Amino acid sequence: MPTSREFLSGLLQRLASDDSKPQPAPDLITTGYPSLDRLLAGGLRRGELTVLIGDAGAGKTAMSLGISIRAAVAGHQVLILTHESSIEACWERLVTAESGVTQIAIRTGILPSGAGDALKSAADVLRRFPVTVERAPVTASTLGERLDAASLPALVIIDGLAAIDQPPRPVAEAQAQVIRTAKRIAVDQDIAILLTAPMSCDRTLALPPRPTLSDAPGTAASVADVVLGVFREALYDDAPDVAGAFEVHVLKHRAAPGTFTDLYIEPGAGRVEDLIES
Repeated sequence: MPTSREFLSGLLQRLASDDSKPQPAPDLITTGYPSLDRLLAGGLRRGELTVLIGDAGAGKTAMSLGISIRAAVAGHQVLILTHESSIEACWERLVTAESGVTQIAIRTGILPSGAGDALKSAADVLRRFPVTVERAPVTASTLGERLDAASLPALVIIDGLAAIDQPPRPVAEAQAQVIRTAKRIAVDQDIAILLTAPMSCDRTLALPPRPTLSDAPGTAASVADVVLGVFREALYDDAPDVAGAFEVHVLKHRAAPGTFTDLYIEPGAGRVEDLIES
């Protein structure tokens, strides 16, 4: 660990150099989505817990897998701990997220024109870059033991909070324990943790059904450094022009104001793209 003198000297050298362009903080991890990185003051950060909330089917897993691929392409090692699917199913979703080929096409083997080349390209990307997938521990205590292990990568994605076994006590209390454990590990291990989580209430009855900070489960609103909420309009409106509409809301950030950005989610493939890249 650097001393206070070393830290302050490094900070000034990075920001106040007269003959070179100021550099971003070295502990930032890009999400790979430029418009989202801007809202997050550069991206995810080591030592911080980010909680990503949304309704069922809103695209939480798709968003987290998209971030995992793009962060890995940028050179960051990524570990995905999957609660909600098998390791094979998670890799299948990674392939669809990178290739844009639908999960139905992959499962049935009925591929549209050009899909074969897209799948080969996606597989090549995923083989070359540092993404690891493991089946996540099923209890809060065993999850903590896994995260306390040495040599964790820069970014750990936990998908998701709702699938962790709940002991015979209130769900909110059990979820709060997981969130506190994840935050402690992020700080102690100096890694970024992204945890997907369900809404704490049924937002389909709310108008409009966009996520708010009060929808964050457990102690996420107070403990997490960043809370993001995803909103997929097609869940509530079947109009053709909203089929791929996908909003990411910054509900809490210790260093940036709350706002949102429009992304695009490819129906069927779960591939999330930044509109400014199109």
